[in-house]
Amino acid sequence: MPQPPVEVISTSVLRTRRFQLRPLCESDRDQFIRVIRLSRTHLDRFSALHLPEETDEQLFERQLGLTQRGEASGLSRRRVALDSSGRIVGSFNLNSITRGLTWAGDLNWWVSVDSLRRGFATECVGAVVTHALRDLPHGLGLHEVHAFVQRENGWSIRIAEKLGFVKEGDERAHLQTGDKWHVHELYVRRVRATK
Repeated sequence: MPQPPVEVISTSVLRTRRFQLRPLCESDRDQFIRVIRLSRTHLDRFSALHLPEETDEQLFERQLGLTQRGEASGLSRRRVALDSSGRIVGSFNLNSITRGLTWAGDLNWWVSVDSLRRGFATECVGAVVTHALRDLPHGLGLHEVHAFVQRENGWSIRIAEKLGFVKEGDERAHLQTGDKWHVHELYVRRVRATK
């Protein structure tokens, strides 16, 4: 499978044909909250981001803190995707990065409701996965990337499969999205052995 072109601008910024993916920062506050308000009903279905009783402003603060702590510890790489006008179109996060016998991370993503069905998620998820599986020092050197996807989320399943993720048998988990628990099935993308 050909890898999408991904330019590594710095250790924290990736660039695709249409997007820059970088850590969330304080200057994103208004744009992030705008996207969340616009997309909340859509996101609550499969990617509920708010904790119970959490305001949009509190959500931004929590996401900013998660981004900063993940960068500092190396345990996550949380990225927002910005188009050429600087508009946030979604978030693409590699969490729970482990470096033991297997180097792996858990991937999740969401896209703004006004950015759906234009290939944005496929392009950005592809960039994050390519970077994650690329050898050090040009990538993160991971062996595999896991994506737990709700079985009812056909769009995300198609994205995962298009990018070479394979459903891992009957492996599933009950994960909380917002204040509800849902069955998520495991999809895995592994480094392909070279000959």
